[in-house]
Amino acid sequence: KADPDLYIREKDDHHEMIATYVDDLLIWSKDAMSIIEEFKKTYVLKGIGTPEYYLGGNVEHPIDGYWDKLGITTAVSAKTYIKNSIERFEKLFERELSKENLPMSPGDHPELDDSPLCTPAQASKFRSLVGSANWIITLGRFDVSFAVQSLARFSMAPRMGHVSRMLKVFGYLKARPNGKIIFDNSYPDHSKFATDTEVNWVDFYPDAEEDIPTDMPKAFGAPVRITCYVDADYAHCKLTRRSVTGIVLFVNNTPIRWMSKRQKTVETSTYGSELVAARMATDMIIEMRYILRMLGVRVETQSLLLGDNMSVVLNTTLPSSQLKKKHNAVAYHRVREAIAAGIVKFAHVDSKENVAD
Repeated sequence: KADPDLYIREKDDHHEMIATYVDDLLIWSKDAMSIIEEFKKTYVLKGIGTPEYYLGGNVEHPIDGYWDKLGITTAVSAKTYIKNSIERFEKLFERELSKENLPMSPGDHPELDDSPLCTPAQASKFRSLVGSANWIITLGRFDVSFAVQSLARFSMAPRMGHVSRMLKVFGYLKARPNGKIIFDNSYPDHSKFATDTEVNWVDFYPDAEEDIPTDMPKAFGAPVRITCYVDADYAHCKLTRRSVTGIVLFVNNTPIRWMSKRQKTVETSTYGSELVAARMATDMIIEMRYILRMLGVRVETQSLLLGDNMSVVLNTTLPSSQLKKKHNAVAYHRVREAIAAGIVKFAHVDSKENVAD
């Protein structure tokens, strides 16, 4: 129920799963070939075996001694899609892309660009760049998500400067095509982040409790630990003065969800922008907890939210604090209620360690 393209069934001490995307299948099972044989009775299948390339992404199986020692056997990357995209765009723009050290120059503001508007043909090429870059982000390269979301805003009326900036993003990917996400099942250390577990929220949110699905499958395996980092770039957009939210969510030590998005409201303080970001992160945590439960995964009692704004952390974790500004108060109470329900723990992390920054 968390994903209409995923099928799951209980099998002895584990679950078997089939993920579908149009005519592609991924099967998880201790005996995947027996399921494939059933499909063969109805369908003609090709490319059967351990996945190496799926929906544009590479599925890698690190075998060197370093990863083996850590118990890590699988990683995903977008290196083939990046390689193919760069070759395509170099032909399209009739130039070789230079390798770049950063996807976007520090302090750059594409919204202030006043270069000539693109012709319809140039605008079409710009949208191709944005579309490919967004899929690369989906495949795991969230290191370019801030640059891409900053430029994607101009898809309907891009300027020549925006095209140059998108080519710089691909120049960065050309220099670093092999970035990958490793699937690390080990637990992150939450003990170094102090949270008060004895706070009494009953007077403020007497009915607060997590909405546990009643139809979730039986859970197997050890519980997973969710860690979510959140940050906000205050008033980043110089035209609208909207802030940008950054979120990275880990399941155990593997990044699973990420977001870089301009906020929908203009906040008048760093506190307000960080609070809006914390509300978005709380919603992401609640969504992920539901998805995992519907996949038959045990979820640790509380998930950890980490932000670097001490005022937001204190105001949302101390029952006695108050906030009356209406639209900020909605975000404020959303986070506090999740904490009161025991869904989230909110702790402070130093900015230098905040991976969402």
